[in-house]
Amino acid sequence: MTDIENRGPSSFHTAGNPLTVRPLTEADRDDAIRLDGTAFLGSTPPDFLTDFVIPTLEIERYTGVFDDSELVGVAGIFTKDITFPGGRQVPFAGVTWVGVKPGYTGRGILRSLMTDQLHGLHTRGQEPVALLTASESGIYGRFGYGMATRNASFEIPSGTAFKTDPPRGTVKQIPREQALPHLKEIHRRVAAVSPGYLSRPESIWSLLYSDHEIYRSGRSTLEFAVHADGFLAFRTKGNFDERGPRGELLVHELCAATPEARAALWRHVLDYSLVREIIYPRGSVDEMLQDLVVDPRALKTSTRDHLWLRIVDLDRTVPLRSYSAAADVVVRVVDTFCPWNDGTWALSLGPTGGTAVRTSDPEQITLDITDLAATFLGDVRLARFAAAGRVTGDAGAIRALDLALSTPLAPWSPEGF
Repeated sequence: MTDIENRGPSSFHTAGNPLTVRPLTEADRDDAIRLDGTAFLGSTPPDFLTDFVIPTLEIERYTGVFDDSELVGVAGIFTKDITFPGGRQVPFAGVTWVGVKPGYTGRGILRSLMTDQLHGLHTRGQEPVALLTASESGIYGRFGYGMATRNASFEIPSGTAFKTDPPRGTVKQIPREQALPHLKEIHRRVAAVSPGYLSRPESIWSLLYSDHEIYRSGRSTLEFAVHADGFLAFRTKGNFDERGPRGELLVHELCAATPEARAALWRHVLDYSLVREIIYPRGSVDEMLQDLVVDPRALKTSTRDHLWLRIVDLDRTVPLRSYSAAADVVVRVVDTFCPWNDGTWALSLGPTGGTAVRTSDPEQITLDITDLAATFLGDVRLARFAAAGRVTGDAGAIRALDLALSTPLAPWSPEGF
């Protein structure tokens, strides 16, 4: 997909200076890389850029802001799919590389980049939703993004006891070259039915599974434990003190198509020799390990925001998922940044999908587009926002919409972009 067609340059003024907004080309790529390194307080090793980062870029989907010929702001898009509730894999605009050069912040550059992206997606009829991961979580709500998924981080002592141990011998460690085909097949199976999972082309597999030192931080190369219905990739770091071994095992990814496989993979690493602690930084808030252990306090857990979702076109987005219950409600949606969504909509939702149609009927519920985005995948309950006064209206209609949007488990993505 390309969105360079019909994208001519535009301009705006800030502090008396004209700035130009235009699509990037290959000639701008190195400038964009340098700006990204400056904006995020670091530089990426050249070999890592060449081997793993540059192959993933779709430079024709990047927007730049220029002060004369100097690139001072950038934002890009990855073309990706996400699994929505109900199992449909939906194209989305993966917003990435958003950065403004120091000295140019606070001048409306970020707003111009967000406008170019979201208004462009709407005008050209491209992806109906956009998603991003935020370096600062307070930024994107003003552009209509809602926090749609969370990640959980776990620290687990080695040897933590299970209520019921899985059968021994179902997990084996195998070399990378044997493991990767199995990993890709298991991920494909799980992604097809798990809300929040992202598509993963070969370039992303190479990036995520690189053993470059930028990922290792002194730990081992990736090792692979496999089960017939799952896999676990991890790194280890040895250490000893006067009391003996105190090694660390970092779970890179755990993916399982059955509860039995997940339990067996966990048991394998919890019993790993010379390891004192297991760290799992990118887990689901509904990680089943929490319900397997005898002592729940053994798990040190924290959560944080992960994917932020923006509904670009409400009428095109609502039909893309299934709903947990039927609901026919009239909703007043407030959307000042994408005004084509602003107004009153009749939502008709059910287990096979839904529709959103403009109506002149009186609204039953009033909410902001950010709150609808945050609840759309099922992580946050609409009733919670109603309790906080963020969603208002008829209590019965709110209950019906809350139930329709809910999902059995929280959506989760084991990766970012």
